[in-house]
Amino acid sequence: MPPALIAAVAVLAGCGGSGHPRMNPEAMLDAAASQPLSSAQVEVDLSLQVSGVPQLSSPVRLKLQGPYVSGGGTRIPSFDWRLNATALGFPVGGRLVSTGSNAYLSIYGDNYEVGTDAVAAANQRIRGVAASTGGPLSLHPRTWFGPARIDGSGNAGGVDCERISAPLRGQAMTHDLAPLTRSVGVSEPLSIAGRVRACVGYDDRVMHELVVDAVAGVPEADRARLAGASAINFTLDLTSSDVGEPQHISAPSGGARPIRDLALTLNDLGVSIP
Repeated sequence: MPPALIAAVAVLAGCGGSGHPRMNPEAMLDAAASQPLSSAQVEVDLSLQVSGVPQLSSPVRLKLQGPYVSGGGTRIPSFDWRLNATALGFPVGGRLVSTGSNAYLSIYGDNYEVGTDAVAAANQRIRGVAASTGGPLSLHPRTWFGPARIDGSGNAGGVDCERISAPLRGQAMTHDLAPLTRSVGVSEPLSIAGRVRACVGYDDRVMHELVVDAVAGVPEADRARLAGASAINFTLDLTSSDVGEPQHISAPSGGARPIRDLALTLNDLGVSIP
């Protein structure tokens, strides 16, 4: 083989055929973790299936898409997301909005609001956590990655990026999700296992995609209060684009009913809400 051709093959092999040099996956993840997502257009795709609950034997699917702005550790984030969901065989479409001082759900042609008092209380708790820990209340996806490896080049959110995968550190994810799991009645830590993947931009070192594919085991002591649920199989895929760009977010026009009225509406439709 001619020397020039040998050199070209060596260069392509070192770059993975992508035109980018192969990077250290741990360094890429560390760089992405140092740049919290301040604002972006995001797409969230969540699929979950619950074992032990016959009514939820079919997968539940939730998709969210739209602008996002971080609350910076002083309030809940702001977002204006189109919502599409499938549960119990029924498709649902709507809109989920947070202005940072109130939150809204538009569904079945009506607007519902959480209320400024409830959101103010949540923001106060967020500020309290930030004051006691020195940082904002948030998820820490970097800690979810076990020993990482490079899976090749890719594109996510319109950006060329390095694809990275690793075993999921379930204890780290359990720690981040503890406030959520306690709020739905889980008194003991979940046991989570699976894999996690990311796509980190070559140029901006931003995590433009995060994918978690895992199983969460429900503690036996909590199964009765969760209708017999023993495990939750879930896949979360989050993609971000236009990172750092200004995002427009506004509350739904017209009046809004208290969110508790939605529970009454669902009960009227035969969906039991505690």
